[in-house]
Amino acid sequence: MKKIHKLLAFLSQKYYHISESGFKRTNKLRISNMKNSEIKGVTQPKTKLGKSKMDKILKAARRLFSQNGFYQTSITDICRESNTAVGTFYIYFDDKTALYRCLMENVQREIKDTINEALLKKNCTTRLEKEKEGLRAFVKYGAANQDMFEILWGSLTVDKNLFLDYYRSFGSSYIRSLSYDRRELSDYVDVEAAAYMFMGINSFLALRTMIKTDLSDEEIDHMIDAHVVPILKSGLFNPDMENEFPTSRTPLFEN
Repeated sequence: MKKIHKLLAFLSQKYYHISESGFKRTNKLRISNMKNSEIKGVTQPKTKLGKSKMDKILKAARRLFSQNGFYQTSITDICRESNTAVGTFYIYFDDKTALYRCLMENVQREIKDTINEALLKKNCTTRLEKEKEGLRAFVKYGAANQDMFEILWGSLTVDKNLFLDYYRSFGSSYIRSLSYDRRELSDYVDVEAAAYMFMGINSFLALRTMIKTDLSDEEIDHMIDAHVVPILKSGLFNPDMENEFPTSRTPLFEN
């Protein structure tokens, strides 16, 4: 037993370790410390067969919710689509809302894994590099998984708390990560405000891929490298114009 403990200790020091406070490089390989969190109304399977059945239900539900919406999709529809018995559904989920909650948890995990993989691949060492490559990974994930927006924002019509809990969780994780790199930010920057600002940039640039569906990977790269990163580095407004009298009094939004 002692030998096993020593081996595990050795492995934990040799491999990549990803945490919510950032990522630390220790070697070329990586092990994930992410565990299935307890989700209200969801019973996690204990066998590979059970996990396979649960995954089939989740994939079917994601397709149907995206196509038809939450209220137009019944548990019977989900079971038919996943070729699963209704009784099997209730082994894992108390109800349809619990299933939706689990879907949102899965989407959050997919996003975090996608971003962390990108940071590791690019070997990012500064916060600006992390934000740039994280944004690139997220926007491309959004372009390839446009049902993400329908699932996340559709939660507002299911239960507002699902939406709020998701963004509280994601926001808390982002704030902890940004706090880890606080020394790289300007002194005047409020970490919490900056975290939600970055989340907003990510969300709405990814949303642009739904509006402009023909954006290529090269165009996404150009948008981030040529337009977004310079703003993050230098700011959006010209400080020399701060005290100048405005030449026009146009509204913030045109009708």
